[in-house]
Amino acid sequence: MQRFGLTGGKWKIITALSLNEGITQKHLADMTFVEAPTLVPVIDKMEKEGYITRQPDPKDRRNNLIFMTEKAREIVDPTIDCILEIRDRGLNKISKKDLEIARKVLQQIKENTEEFIIQKGEKTEPNLWIAQNKTGKKMVKF
Repeated sequence: MQRFGLTGGKWKIITALSLNEGITQKHLADMTFVEAPTLVPVIDKMEKEGYITRQPDPKDRRNNLIFMTEKAREIVDPTIDCILEIRDRGLNKISKKDLEIARKVLQQIKENTEEFIIQKGEKTEPNLWIAQNKTGKKMVKF
């Protein structure tokens, strides 16, 4: 992702915001599977670089809502294209049968994990696992 100036988890943040913009830092942390305190310096840097803005939450002034800038919006589709290219190369030479078995196992792991999280009283949202570009044709599953 360095061709877009994105390192580390920045591409995950942009991809997550492309799905659900105007969310709290806590929700963004949940979507990107990062602890909220770990996310703060990344958000600070992305704001300085012009990829995101923070705005006070009108419902709760203690929270900031995170929005993409036009700079970030311009790289959403190329970033997802790059992710898909990497995924396709990674899946090269894996049979459809083996891939289906892997998907079933991972789906069961996801369901088990979500069930556990819900039992512990945490919230989970199905759309945390899926991102797609503006056209809706290409998808990245986390």
